Amino acid sequence: MTPLKLLCILYKKQYHCQPCGICRIGPKEKYFHCTKCNLCLATDLKDNHKCVENVSRQNCPVCMEDIHTSRIEAHVLPCGHLLHNTPLVEPYFFPMTVDYTLCMYVFLCSQIICNDCQAHCTVSFHVLGMKCSSCGSYNTAQDGGLIAAPAVNT
Repeated sequence: MTPLKLLCILYKKQYHCQPCGICRIGPKEKYFHCTKCNLCLATDLKDNHKCVENVSRQNCPVCMEDIHTSRIEAHVLPCGHLLHNTPLVEPYFFPMTVDYTLCMYVFLCSQIICNDCQAHCTVSFHVLGMKCSSCGSYNTAQDGGLIAAPAVNT
C-alpha cells in the first residue's frame, strides 16, 4: 500500500482516486470517476452529465482557482463546464437555467498590458479582471480583442 493511499484511509472522510492521482473528500461510494471528464463526480451524475474532455484541468472561470485539486465543491453546468460553488458565484448561477453565455468565455484568452510593470501578456479571459503573468497585478487593461485559448496537450 502506498503512503498516499494509507493517508486517505486514515482520514475516514477521504478516499484515494487512482486515475485523478489525489485524495478526494467524501465517501468513495458517493462518487465515480468519469474517464472522459477525468474527474470524480457525484454518483447521481453518472450517465446524467455532458462530458467535456479533461474539464477539471482548467481554472474556474469566475475565481480563476484550480478546479481539479480544489477542496471547494464544483457545480456542473448544463453545457458540461465546471464552476466553483462559492458565496460569490452562488446567487448568480445556482440554480441555473440552461444558459450558455458564460461558457463561451471559458476557452478565450485576451492580450493585456499591465499598468504596473508595463508587460504585454496573453492571459485567460475573465469578466472581472485579468492577472498579469509577469508581476501578478490585476491593474491591467485589454490590449486587443479576445482570442481562442491555445490547445492543451495531455
